[in-house]
Amino acid sequence: MSVTIKQPRNAAGSAAASPQASSWQPSPSASSSPGDETARNRQRKGWIVLFATLFCGIIVIMNQFKVPTFMGALMHDFGTDPGTTGWLMSVIAVAGIITAFPSAFLLNRFGPKRVGLAGLAFMVAGCAVGALSSSFAQLIVGRVLEGIGVAMMGVVATTVISMYFPREKAGLPMGIWNLWYVVGSTLAYNIGVPVSLALTGDPSNWHAWWWFSDALALVAFVVFALFVSVPHAGRGVAAKRERATGEKQHRPAAILLEGFKVKRMWLFGLGFCFLMFTSLSVLTWVPTYVQGVELERLLAGGMDLAAAQAQAGVSGGSMASLGFAASIPMALVTAFLLGRFQTLKARNVMVIIAGFCAFFYVGAFLVPYEYLPAYLVLLGLESGWTSGVVWSMVPVTMPKRVTMPVGMAIIIFFQGISNLLCTPVVGYIIGEAQVWANVAPLCAGTAAVGTVLWIVYVLTKPPVFEEDENAAQDAEHLGEPEPDGHPAAA
Repeated sequence: MSVTIKQPRNAAGSAAASPQASSWQPSPSASSSPGDETARNRQRKGWIVLFATLFCGIIVIMNQFKVPTFMGALMHDFGTDPGTTGWLMSVIAVAGIITAFPSAFLLNRFGPKRVGLAGLAFMVAGCAVGALSSSFAQLIVGRVLEGIGVAMMGVVATTVISMYFPREKAGLPMGIWNLWYVVGSTLAYNIGVPVSLALTGDPSNWHAWWWFSDALALVAFVVFALFVSVPHAGRGVAAKRERATGEKQHRPAAILLEGFKVKRMWLFGLGFCFLMFTSLSVLTWVPTYVQGVELERLLAGGMDLAAAQAQAGVSGGSMASLGFAASIPMALVTAFLLGRFQTLKARNVMVIIAGFCAFFYVGAFLVPYEYLPAYLVLLGLESGWTSGVVWSMVPVTMPKRVTMPVGMAIIIFFQGISNLLCTPVVGYIIGEAQVWANVAPLCAGTAAVGTVLWIVYVLTKPPVFEEDENAAQDAEHLGEPEPDGHPAAA
């Protein structure tokens, strides 16, 4: 029997006897109860929060991926090789790795609103430091600050979204949230060079692109401050204790520590790390690959160096963005399917499909160049599918909703590891001679390991979900935030 997400299940897949098992089902009465109206209002507010958070997330990811289209210009300005320059993408992951788990505890102590604003403030500061950089070391510092912002937003955003939607209905919102990655990266690959050209007349002026990104990060900060909030139940153990004592109550950190004991979440995250490494091995380096090919062709055709560099830069970003652009409609399709199919069996099938599709990346630098655009579209479809599945699996992998921030932090942590290692590893593998065929065996190996780990994850027994949507269950009240954004405690 397949395990459905709509009610608690035991490890064997049978429904657990629980009074709240069907509490989310519509009331048979003709009139709506106050509780039903409250739930509807909460979800309506949740959609506003979702799209405001999505906008902020898109800006954050756009900043993360602003380096690849200017890789050549950065190597020229700082005199670095591909492997060293690749650390501009990887070092942003260092901060993510370090910040991911502390973000979950900071969220518990200060609330999602404050932590989210802090993350965006780090992003604004990092962009400014980078734009003012006159040395490679200073640019690295700016990227570290940006990495802190990326990690904090990843944990905060998914946690806030999950607060507004019950577990069985979280698939569609999480699938839509997945657009932060694909839309943000698509924008970064498409508008970077044109923005620099429009602002300064120099397509290789990365300083202008950094300042433009900084302005957008500041707008995201304002949007988050105005439109993102967290729901408040106004009931339960913590709320009653606050009314009785007049003191703010916080969820004990020990409750969050339970999330680290969920072995299936670690298994899923590790598999995601290898598969993310596979995709980044191609998508991060496609602009450099295309720019090199196009520059050689344009120079051979008699075009002068400056014009050839400008056109090659635009071509590199545009072609690389095909993959990310194709992932946008697939992400929407995935979101729809996640909302439609709510059994663990169906979700597990989607996970296995995502794992095997990663093998498409093996042929990216082996196909004839004229077929590369079509191949990148194929890779984009794979990317949209996989990223949508990943974010949606956290709510159905963590048994307790109160520990979901830890599950999100695990994903951010492994995403950071793949970002950290991928760019420099591929840079060293292709070398200064840029032998792109060397990437194929690397992708094959990492895709195989990631797929095997996800198969093991699927074969592992699912958890017993401790649903917290019922007012009688203390678990919900332990996880509910207070009006000012503070999570409540036991």
